[in-house]
Amino acid sequence: MKSLEDLLIELLQQHECVVVPAFGGFIAKQKSAQVDFELGVIRPPFREIGFNIQLRSNDGLLVNQFAAEQHLDYSASLDCVSQQVTTWNEVLRQGKQLSIPRIGTFKKDTEGNIQFEQDRSFNLLMSAYGLELVGFIPTKPAVSTSENEAKNNRNLWKYAAAAAIAIPIAFYSIWIPVKTPALESGMFSYQDFNPFKTQNENAYKETHVELPRMEHISIETTYTDAYESHVNPKLAPHEPTITVIEPHVMYCIAGCFSSEENANRLGQKLTGLGFNCSVLHEGSLYKVSLGHGFSEEAIDSILKKANSLNIQTWILK
Repeated sequence: MKSLEDLLIELLQQHECVVVPAFGGFIAKQKSAQVDFELGVIRPPFREIGFNIQLRSNDGLLVNQFAAEQHLDYSASLDCVSQQVTTWNEVLRQGKQLSIPRIGTFKKDTEGNIQFEQDRSFNLLMSAYGLELVGFIPTKPAVSTSENEAKNNRNLWKYAAAAAIAIPIAFYSIWIPVKTPALESGMFSYQDFNPFKTQNENAYKETHVELPRMEHISIETTYTDAYESHVNPKLAPHEPTITVIEPHVMYCIAGCFSSEENANRLGQKLTGLGFNCSVLHEGSLYKVSLGHGFSEEAIDSILKKANSLNIQTWILK
């Protein structure tokens, strides 16, 4: 008969999420093939495994599969799984490393958090069965001497062009304020940039200009027109700009299941405890929400009530 570890591997090959009650949840996601040019290695596509300690609620998937394999009823199967989980937790509590063959290793860091590292020697992706690492020797194109000389010549021309631009700018930045009255007058002329132009004193000549006589035109305005313009002024149309702000909903999740029936069963149970439960369907998972809000302060009362009833939750943003 298959052990709990063997059944866990089979379920991870077929499902995206497998929860081990009172231990944590494994999340599987397919990754494409990768080429490492520095190491000269081509890795085939594989199934990446992640671990989330917050997914501890029993969704029935692993326990039902273990009961069918061991020919046990549900209660006996749950007891067997719980005993195995107790052994795993005891190993981690003692500060030792827990290793599950073909899945990965678990260990606690200095802060007491559980760290998971996947076993890369075994590929859980069934479609990539038989594919192995392929090594190659990366090559670099040789740079000829002529190319180096051309590169040096290009750099030399860059420096020469920069000097040709910088020298005239530096010359005129000194010539204009010293030899011309441009800064005093506040006006620049293209003649100020000519260093050979002589400065002549300004000469003014009085000239009489005959302008045509302007006729005064009177404009009569009635009292009614003035009253209407004062009481009912014409305003330019103005359309206010409306900015729509879409609130971000946050859900308080109490369980994650691959079976909709199990999710609804937990939702009915929590509704009886006074929660406003709902079931969120995302991918192949059904998540049971105790309630939602638009900020952490809005769902703080839900979290306090869940903690008072020893219900483990996590926030979905």
